Amino acid sequence: MLRGVAIGVPPLALAAGAGMWAQVRRMVSAPLPHFEDHDPSGEYGDPHGMPVRVGVLGDSTVTGPGLREPSGSWIAQLVDRLPWNVELCSHAKGGSRVRDVLIDQAPQAMVDPPDVFVVSVGANDVMHATPTRQFRRDLEATIEVLRAAAPVVTLGVGDLSIIPRMPVALRPLAAKRCVTIDRIHDDVVTNRSGVVRVPVAELSDPHFANADLSWFTPDLFHPNELGHKLWADLFRPYVHSALDTAVSVIDLRNPVRQFQDSGA
Repeated sequence: MLRGVAIGVPPLALAAGAGMWAQVRRMVSAPLPHFEDHDPSGEYGDPHGMPVRVGVLGDSTVTGPGLREPSGSWIAQLVDRLPWNVELCSHAKGGSRVRDVLIDQAPQAMVDPPDVFVVSVGANDVMHATPTRQFRRDLEATIEVLRAAAPVVTLGVGDLSIIPRMPVALRPLAAKRCVTIDRIHDDVVTNRSGVVRVPVAELSDPHFANADLSWFTPDLFHPNELGHKLWADLFRPYVHSALDTAVSVIDLRNPVRQFQDSGA
């Protein structure tokens, strides 16, 4: 079984019937490679810029199994292009669902809150068929805990049916499930102050729907550096905007810095 965004075989297969279960069994037994998580934590961006801290929570979309280096993760590529001296602290773990983020990752991140949180989770809830009410409840709780300490940038859920390893017969079911979970995500974050939603499906799906295998790692499930670069390009305006707002607040709270910036 894949590490990272693990495929929840029983819930999807039983819902789809015996024919799909046979396809999933063949997929699971296929001799494809296994990759460990990366930790993209580190210092990025302009070393002479204002120090800012970004905390990232989530699943293998952050940890990038199959990438050559942790710095290849989209979040690392993204913050490295920002005009600040960014300290990135990742609490993400492959295979995580929203409840894992709420119970395990959020408490870790809240010990020393950053200037901005970035949350990328939901794919495993799709694949493991997390009940929609539970998904909504856990996502709301996660967002509320985090936004009490800092602004939150949270990523919606794209279409997992376009992943090459996904059995063809399961793709319609996966696509429908992704739409449902993404709509819940939209409902939860809309009109919540201090929260920025990244519309992953609208931004990313048109690119990956037309992508060939050169966009994926050898496990045919996780994007490679090319895919992560695309994500970094697409998602950067949202993270930049949230950090820009956070930096403005920091400046307002720091009269010494305002005095220095005024040239006095």
